[in-house]
Formats: sequence, C-alpha cells, structure tokens
Amino acid sequence: MGTRYEEGDVVATPDGRGVVAAVLTESLEFPQEGDELADVSASDDQPAYVVGLETVGSAVYRASALETSDLEDEDATEETDGESLTEVVDEDVDGLDGLPEGWDRDSVLEYWSSIGGSWESCVDDMTDEFGEDRAKEHCSAMKDEVIRSERWRNRF
Repeated sequence: MGTRYEEGDVVATPDGRGVVAAVLTESLEFPQEGDELADVSASDDQPAYVVGLETVGSAVYRASALETSDLEDEDATEETDGESLTEVVDEDVDGLDGLPEGWDRDSVLEYWSSIGGSWESCVDDMTDEFGEDRAKEHCSAMKDEVIRSERWRNRF
C-alpha cells in the first residue's frame, strides 16, 4: 500500500502546495465551476484527498499525485507530477469576512493544518474562546475558504 495522508497534512500537488482538508473513503460528487459536480470514486483501499491549495481553491487527488511538503519552507517541494481527479474549484466565498483582522488565506491554511485539518477539531479548538455556536460559524467560514466553496457542507 502507498503513502497515506491525514487531514491537516501539508502536501505538494500538481497544482501547488496545500493542506489536506478531507480524506474521502466513499465516492461522492465534488463541486466544480458553476453548478457542476464531478464524480469522485474513493474507498478505504483507495482514498481520495481534498486539498486546499496555497494559491487558491481546492481539488481532489490520489496519494500518488501528492508528496509531503511544508508551507513555511521555501525550499519544500511545491509541485508534483501527476494529475488531479477534479478541476480546481475556486468559488466566490466570504470565508475571510468574519475572521479576525489580518487573517488571510495563508493564515487559514496554517491554522487548518495546525489543528489537524478537520471542521470538528476546529470547533473543539475554538469553543472555549467563542462558545459552540460562534465556533461552528468561524470553522465553517474557514473550511469554506480552504475549499473555496460552500458546497462541501453535508458532503464531507
């Protein structure tokens, strides 16, 4: 079995560096431009990885197209050979609007990686400071920004 990645891992992709935002082990439809959806096949034996890209947007990849990387190391691998399973999705979301002043996409990706890359771990981390409802709002906005789509909700 090849390399496996976990939510929060920083990886290089064919489209640049990013953070694993979801590990898919069941097939689903992934958002694309407009109202389009792309069928993504995934299983426990062959997971697919949703990666929030450093530059913008997100796409889905197999492990064979990924390589461990680092967002802060300029010498870290930025791109790999291989192909994505989907096109990069980059919808107009307001993910940064409700976040603290000074936060940008890089801040969100670094935070997302530091807490393990899942919405649940984000809510756990922020509940003491903001209360559960506000933490859920902040974390949903952050995942919207990581994925660059709100259509991840109720999918993964």
